[in-house]
Amino acid sequence: MNVCTRYQCETCETLIDCRIGFSNREVQPLQFACPECGERISFTLGSNDLEGATEIKEFKAPFTGENVFIDLHLDFPTRFGEYKQGDTTFMHVVSEIGQESFADLSRRLELLNQLGEHHRTLKRLASQYMKGNVKGFEKVIKSLEKLEFIKLKSHKAQDVIAALYSATSIMSSPLTVYEHSKELSSEMPKVLLSLYTDHQDNLNEFFDSLLSTGFLKNVHHETLSLYPKLIKLEVPLRPALYYDYKAEEFGNVPARVSTTNFESCNNVYKDLAEVYSRQLVLVAGLNNLIKRGDFNKFSAEVLLNKKGHLIKDFTSLDKYADVDLGRKLAALDDCFFKLEEEAIDNQLRNGIAHYKYNYDEATQIITYSSAKEGLNRDKTIKISLMEFLRKMLLLFREVHCLNHIIKALLFHSVLILKRPV
Repeated sequence: MNVCTRYQCETCETLIDCRIGFSNREVQPLQFACPECGERISFTLGSNDLEGATEIKEFKAPFTGENVFIDLHLDFPTRFGEYKQGDTTFMHVVSEIGQESFADLSRRLELLNQLGEHHRTLKRLASQYMKGNVKGFEKVIKSLEKLEFIKLKSHKAQDVIAALYSATSIMSSPLTVYEHSKELSSEMPKVLLSLYTDHQDNLNEFFDSLLSTGFLKNVHHETLSLYPKLIKLEVPLRPALYYDYKAEEFGNVPARVSTTNFESCNNVYKDLAEVYSRQLVLVAGLNNLIKRGDFNKFSAEVLLNKKGHLIKDFTSLDKYADVDLGRKLAALDDCFFKLEEEAIDNQLRNGIAHYKYNYDEATQIITYSSAKEGLNRDKTIKISLMEFLRKMLLLFREVHCLNHIIKALLFHSVLILKRPV
């Protein structure tokens, strides 16, 4: 279903013709910026909460092209340009990706609808687990019986962990690629078994360092805390899923997002990058064990500088943990886990973390800098909000994959080493 309406910006009085496609989501918040002055115009379908503009209810249809035209849809990229009768966003998307892909995308969007309704409960599920409150954890699970995906067999540590990972699996499933997760999840127990057979003493020392310092528990909880944050952002992430089925051709006039702005979601990207950086410590330790039988031993190519001197940051896993993200990635030689290079943009992460960015709400263009330039900010990079949301989606997928390494380490600790986490 679609409706056509006309808005007049409260700031500059520009007339904006708008066609709105309906999503299956119960609550549909939409927003866009006036193309002339940048005023944010927002509303929720079916509610009288319009801000930033006045709706012109009496106008002659169809649109004739004398005003700016916007095609709005909660689930798909926003389109600006020429109005064409019948060429709705829904019809455009189906023609672009095909019926089969559209059916799969619709399934994922419907699951996001369900998860979004239970966001607060899923957040409580994570918080009760992190508090170690098994009874509270069980109570929250029972309140989610409608979703039919989480079961708690007993209060044993391994069963609690299993129930938790059932929850993270379903929370992530609309946003991730199942095949990637399945591959790592099935391979990690084999990796640990091989290391337990060939390098048992050093593997045990590796676990000693992770458990005695609380590092494994901390990074486990940090990773877990991200899942409810992504579910909370399910509305702006919806149109980014479209590019799973279509090549990312953003073009000179980028596709836009109908429901959010950069400031509302940039900190989640920063959080994802921080946790990803911490997860890489586990990857590095395991990679060192696989390649050299010692979790503290990095390759000679990484360990020595051009003059042949030791680089102290890579003399142990403990020191490696303090290295910045870019250098962490470079130190992983021929890694057993295939890192997705497009998943992390360290310059973007630094730009957000140090508040070195500008956001143009009308064009949805983010301009950021991560260089140390003193008073200047000459070296800048531009990306669209849609590109940013794709980066966030890809980084979450990477974090989720690495969470399967954490899961394997937890089960090894509880079942093999008989040690609580």
